[in-house]
Amino acid sequence: MRVEDKLVAGVRAYTSLRIITQIASWLGTVYVVRHLTSHALGQYGVAFVLFSYLAMTYDGTLLEALIQRAPASLHERRAVFTLVVAMGVALAIIAAACSSLIARWVGDPGIRPLVIGVSLLLVVTAFSVVPYATLAREMAFTRLATIGAIQSVCVLVVTVGLAWRGAGAWALLGGLIAGGLARVVLLNASSWGLALPTLRLAHSFGYLRFSGVLLLDLILWRWYTSLDTVLLSRWSGTTALGYYNLAQQIAELPLEKISRLVNDLSLPAYATLREDRPAAARLLLETLRTHATVGFPVFWGIAAVGQLFVPIVFGARWHAAVWPLVALAAVAPLRLIGSIENPTMIGFGRPEVLIRAKLVLVPGMTAALLAGCWLGGIKGAALAWACAFPVFGGLAFRLVLRVAQVSYRDFLAVIRGPAASAALMAAVVFGWEQFSDSRSLAQLPALAAAIALGALVYVAGLRLLDPSAFRLARGRVGRLVGLRPAL
Repeated sequence: MRVEDKLVAGVRAYTSLRIITQIASWLGTVYVVRHLTSHALGQYGVAFVLFSYLAMTYDGTLLEALIQRAPASLHERRAVFTLVVAMGVALAIIAAACSSLIARWVGDPGIRPLVIGVSLLLVVTAFSVVPYATLAREMAFTRLATIGAIQSVCVLVVTVGLAWRGAGAWALLGGLIAGGLARVVLLNASSWGLALPTLRLAHSFGYLRFSGVLLLDLILWRWYTSLDTVLLSRWSGTTALGYYNLAQQIAELPLEKISRLVNDLSLPAYATLREDRPAAARLLLETLRTHATVGFPVFWGIAAVGQLFVPIVFGARWHAAVWPLVALAAVAPLRLIGSIENPTMIGFGRPEVLIRAKLVLVPGMTAALLAGCWLGGIKGAALAWACAFPVFGGLAFRLVLRVAQVSYRDFLAVIRGPAASAALMAAVVFGWEQFSDSRSLAQLPALAAAIALGALVYVAGLRLLDPSAFRLARGRVGRLVGLRPAL
């Protein structure tokens, strides 16, 4: 089976299995947010940032190293398993020991038990690394999609149940823990990843050297993507942070879902094509085109209907999240496009390029977020993302394109049509909202009308402004659902 065919089969499997679970997940998220306070959501945001920082030492580093190269012997496999689990336990102990200090930092004693809960999640996650890497390397996308769908259902059921019981921030964290446990069981049932521990860890040092570069890259990435949460928790408090976190979740949920799907599927493909750079460059351009065709209308559509969407779906008390949502959603398409740098450079065996890109991006974003959070609170933080990321992200992404042997002209050629069509869509929807005074209409029909209008304008605009992108998108959708071959 060709790499391209495996990718199409993988996308089809993920799409067909997850579409229903994602709809249910969104409905569950709406229910949970309507039953949580801004303070509870802010508490969860602090705990989740801590988990993200600590888990990246093996999930996103050693995991990618194992996908890039499989253990060559049983001794190497045992060493890697022992290393990953030991890291999970050590990180859990560190998190629990620092729980009181973190609670004092944000001035909220309720953070302490949540941090202890995070320590449990760290241990659970460690046991999923080896079997996941095995399945991803084999491109067993259907099994991974099935496991992901079941995990999503577990998260949904536990989160909604705890929210109904009034568990506050524990509803969200408890759902993550339950989903992590389900994921570990299902992954190991599909591809046994457990092994006898060993003290001969030297067999894993090769992976440590490769993953060490990825860890540095992840630290730099996590620094600028979570700095706003850290600063706002200190300077604005967990209640204001809750509004910002809601805006982040709405704007970044499609970003996380799309980028995670594409990265999971494309990393083994790039690793397979690392010696065939022309084919890898074509795959990169097609991925960029797909991200642009999907990302620009989704995120700019969210920005255009944000003032209707937030109060209708989550309630009027969350209105303070509207402006941050608009700004964060406006820059999200560029963040989605930039997310392909990791699977590309890791698959090529060039992770050091990621570090060079971050050394361009991190200083600029750090300065912008410091100024934005200090001067403008949650609005300033969102404005910093909207103004600074397009500049520094664009400069950093050129390094990735250069290594992939893709010119900036080719890059702009595949994104300008979707971007222009989405801009036209956003302008028409925003104008309709203003001139029709849509807020005086029945709320839900007004939101549905805005979404329908935006979809029609985008499709028409794409067909008019970039006919080739329109034909390719239509062909790929047809192939995805099995109706026609890709054009």
